Amino acid sequence: MAKVVVVAPYVPYPARHGGAIRSRVLLDALRLDHEVHLAAAVANDEDRAHAKALEADAGIVVHPLPAHEAPRPSLSRKLGNWLLGGSELVRRRWPKQAAAEMARIFDQVGCDLAVADSTFALPVITRSCNLLYLHNLEHSMFDRQGGEQRSFSDRLTRRMEARGLRSYEKRAIARAPLTVTVSEHDRSLALRLVPNARVEPVPNSVDLERLPLLPAPARGMAPRLLFVGSLDYPPNLEAVTELVERHMPALRKVFPELTVRLVGKDPHGHGARFRGAPGVEVIGPVDDVAEHYCDTHAVYLPIRSGGGTRIKILEAWALGVPVLSTAVGCEGLPADDGVHLHRFETPEQGCAKVRAVVADTADDLRQNGRQLVEQQFSHAAAIARLRELANDLLAR
Repeated sequence: MAKVVVVAPYVPYPARHGGAIRSRVLLDALRLDHEVHLAAAVANDEDRAHAKALEADAGIVVHPLPAHEAPRPSLSRKLGNWLLGGSELVRRRWPKQAAAEMARIFDQVGCDLAVADSTFALPVITRSCNLLYLHNLEHSMFDRQGGEQRSFSDRLTRRMEARGLRSYEKRAIARAPLTVTVSEHDRSLALRLVPNARVEPVPNSVDLERLPLLPAPARGMAPRLLFVGSLDYPPNLEAVTELVERHMPALRKVFPELTVRLVGKDPHGHGARFRGAPGVEVIGPVDDVAEHYCDTHAVYLPIRSGGGTRIKILEAWALGVPVLSTAVGCEGLPADDGVHLHRFETPEQGCAKVRAVVADTADDLRQNGRQLVEQQFSHAAAIARLRELANDLLAR
């Protein structure tokens, strides 16, 4: 039994958002054969409570790493990192003593396999990393400038962060014997950075036992849409802002009784500004997101940035809820427009897609989505593949 140390930028408990779900699947795969230690950022009492709960639930050892609570950007730190070709965003979470504590944990455990759980874990890892698990190719997210929709200062910030993130990821991929991405699309991005690297895709996944196929909403029911996502994640906040400010007025002009629910954690209170908007229900964090998919005509995702693949889409497919998404939102998924989901880019196109879903029961979308998840995106398949890759790496 090998000793595996996974380094993460947060405690993945409870597994309510995409990053935590990915991390928990990784831990579940590794603990089947090995003694697993998780070194994770712990900034407050809530993090400490979650760490203890994760230890009990997963049967692993959690080592707290010092971290800044709700770190805020600093212009001086940004400029300092950018002048050195680095990323202020990646380093923002970690105080100086975190790397020293991480080195102590490696020595204490006697690590056989070191795993970096996302790009944001890299600043504290002072030894060579055996397995790099990339939730996203973060540099590609910031390469999307958004044209005139962003201010000059925002575009400049994104450009400099993209450069720093690219440097981090290129160096890490080149050094790691194995890099795991969440899609073939992300694998191609990684190989553009380091063409001779070993990069294996393991798709994001969902727990099919927890997500049964739901019945369609009752005929004649007022249209209800859903957006699931953490509002402390900038691509989600941008999407929700566009949804409320640009799409909801157009949608309610066609469907006066239409409502949209916003579900997900919101530690910084961004959702407060959407409360009171006509037709908008701000739910916040929930223990079981599946119940909010009931009686929902579609998930509606005007996503313009971000990377990886969206677990929110996999959840909707598993539950049999139609997905309406921009091209960026469904990027990296083997989804055919009109077969597994409907794509839109403008509020007018969104109205047309909602009309199409409401006009019938969208049975084909529901069945095709569920079938695709069962075939390619189950937790069982992801755990088996991660387990195989880790054991092969150790054998080498």
